[in-house]
Amino acid sequence: MGKQDEEENLLEATESASQPQKRSFQPLLILLVISVSLNVLFGFFSLFSLTHQQFSVGRASYEFGFASDLEPARSEIELVVQSFSGGLELDSEGRFVMDQKGQEYIGPPESAVDEAWETLLGGLNLDFDKTEVDLGGSTFQWPESGFYFSGLDVYHSLHCLNRLRQAIYPDYYTRIFDRPNDPSKIDHIGSYYKKKVNCIDDLAANKNRSLY
Repeated sequence: MGKQDEEENLLEATESASQPQKRSFQPLLILLVISVSLNVLFGFFSLFSLTHQQFSVGRASYEFGFASDLEPARSEIELVVQSFSGGLELDSEGRFVMDQKGQEYIGPPESAVDEAWETLLGGLNLDFDKTEVDLGGSTFQWPESGFYFSGLDVYHSLHCLNRLRQAIYPDYYTRIFDRPNDPSKIDHIGSYYKKKVNCIDDLAANKNRSLY
């Protein structure tokens, strides 16, 4: 009996010694499961965010619009595919001829040309009420009315193009270029158009003809 009692006591001691090890192992298992779950969730949300961002960038186009577009103008714009020659073409005899479309905006300075540009640039400067669009902090706000002073960049581009046209005839447009040291004129326009062209690079192949 004494030997049997010793064996039973030894077995009970062994079992009781193993129980704390099992209990101490359970919190580690729980922490491991939580850590793996959090990493899986983090990976899922990271993948979703990256995919959503790439999808948004992929949809940014003249057809779907850009994040910088003035919101009230989007519903009024539609995509139109149009081909143009650049104004200069060759006839069947190899002579240069001008495309007559848009001729009212070019040529020697005269009142008719200036009036055409004035009409085209009628929407250059616009005032927006807060109920139309909130431009707070991004542009000048008139202190009297509280309206935001802004406009669409397409009109700014046309305005700069008109300034380049006028710069060809400085003796005629003396009031516009009466401050030669003002960098907001031609220097600003040159820098602006360089960046503008880089942003809207056209990958269409140019078509050339031999004059010989």
